[in-house]
Amino acid sequence: MIMEIENIYYESLLDDPVEEPKETVEEPIEDEPLLPDQDSDIQTQETETEPTETEPVEQEDDLITSYLKSHGISDPTKIQFENDEGGIDEVDFKSLSKEEQLTMLQELSASQYTDYERQVIDYLRKNNTDLQGVIDYYQNKAIEEYLAQNPNAAPQKNYSIDDYSDDELYIADLALKFPDFTEDELNEKLDSAKTNEELFKKEVDSLRQFYKAEEDRQAEQAKLDEQQQYIALQNTLLDAANKFNEVVLDADDPHSDSLEIEESDKQMMLDYLLAPDKDGQSRFDKDLSDPAALIELA
Repeated sequence: MIMEIENIYYESLLDDPVEEPKETVEEPIEDEPLLPDQDSDIQTQETETEPTETEPVEQEDDLITSYLKSHGISDPTKIQFENDEGGIDEVDFKSLSKEEQLTMLQELSASQYTDYERQVIDYLRKNNTDLQGVIDYYQNKAIEEYLAQNPNAAPQKNYSIDDYSDDELYIADLALKFPDFTEDELNEKLDSAKTNEELFKKEVDSLRQFYKAEEDRQAEQAKLDEQQQYIALQNTLLDAANKFNEVVLDADDPHSDSLEIEESDKQMMLDYLLAPDKDGQSRFDKDLSDPAALIELA
């Protein structure tokens, strides 16, 4: 009897666990969908962070693409090349090797200016001028060449002697030749010369040409003197530059350190003082006639 009761008890225990797990299993089933959502969120976060690793590559590609487009290549995936047979092939820039890409970029950069354009830029820098200055220079040069070939078309040069009338010129010449003559004596000589109007006119014209030539000679001599003064100044500055090797940082301190002057710095100073531009003037000469520039230099 006791054995039967125990069997019934154990059977009831076996029956209970079978029913209870059904209830406990239902709870995890309700919770299970949460786990995949969490995993999917984690995966989504991981996939969202992945593009940040590739962003520099995209920026680099965009930079190169912009560079290619700025040099006339609108579509870097369809760069046209002429093949050996004379046909046109389309190539993607990214499909080229690094060496080929670098070569293409260098060629694009080098071809930005033609040889003529580079010569123009060098000329402007060397002469410290701009395009308008060059245009003015060649316009004036063309005018000078035309007038040299067509002297009759050239405007007449003004001479101070032309301000004198024939009578005044004759009297002035007599006064130079005969400084002891009185005014009455000079006028008497004038009246005597004018008795033959044709001869008087010929004599006055000859005097006028003589004094014009003298004005030209004096102008040339003044120009020559100016050139000689410039050469003397140039030699003085060159000698001073050769001796100018250092600058004392503190002139009031006898033990102060000095700053060594490089040869390139000396040349820059000499170019500023002496190097002429297309007008024959150095930057220093131009600054001397520019009050604002003098204030800045001071």
